[in-house]
Amino acid sequence: MKKFYAIKNGYDFNKKEPVVNKIVRDWDTCSKLVKGAKNAQYKSFKTLEEANIYLGVHKKKEEENEKFSGIEAYVDGSFNIASEKFSYGLVILKDNTIVHAENGVAEDDSKKNLRQIAGELLGAERSLEYACETEEKQVKIYHDYVGVRNHVTGEWQRKGISSQLYYEKMNRLIKENDINVQFVKVDSHTGDLYNEIVDELAKVAGGVKMSHESNKLIKKNKINVANEEIKNLLEDILGEEALNNVNVK
Repeated sequence: MKKFYAIKNGYDFNKKEPVVNKIVRDWDTCSKLVKGAKNAQYKSFKTLEEANIYLGVHKKKEEENEKFSGIEAYVDGSFNIASEKFSYGLVILKDNTIVHAENGVAEDDSKKNLRQIAGELLGAERSLEYACETEEKQVKIYHDYVGVRNHVTGEWQRKGISSQLYYEKMNRLIKENDINVQFVKVDSHTGDLYNEIVDELAKVAGGVKMSHESNKLIKKNKINVANEEIKNLLEDILGEEALNNVNVK
């Protein structure tokens, strides 16, 4: 049985960036992120729940629902190596129902140096724009790229024009519309249903091969969507059997 390796502090020497609260599934990947990293902290667990508790990001769903009455936005990005264009996926939930979903691809390759990061940042921007349009004041943004949060809070230096523009836009939307934003770091490809959905929405928009993980998960878990338009979009990533578990409320 594969273990869950929870990394509190590490460093990705290839990307030249810190690794914080990340979960990986094998020791080879873990060792590359902790060996040689200053003040590295990590531990292995048998279950994902135990790993999340160790990282301090685990909360019981019923406790979250008692305190939170806003929208939950899942964002992700992808990158097509052939076209050199990024793409993004976004789903927004309200009371455990997908009330909005969208994806898209870049018009040109001007942000090819950012690869999939550009898509995830755009997804975060679109989530706040949706909140403004619907007058939502509480937003949780679930993301796997830690810069989605750190560029907004100012924890990271904004060395490029893209991160500077992202910082300015997100903070303007937050302040002008009095939005309370919480950022929740999730690990990609660990079985989080909505994270898998946005991952594949981003991939299909950019013409990138999918793993069809969301299709497997929805076969076992029914989900609710607000309208047929959302269900039609999910047809791009789901097979017929999984679509039968997509309920239009």
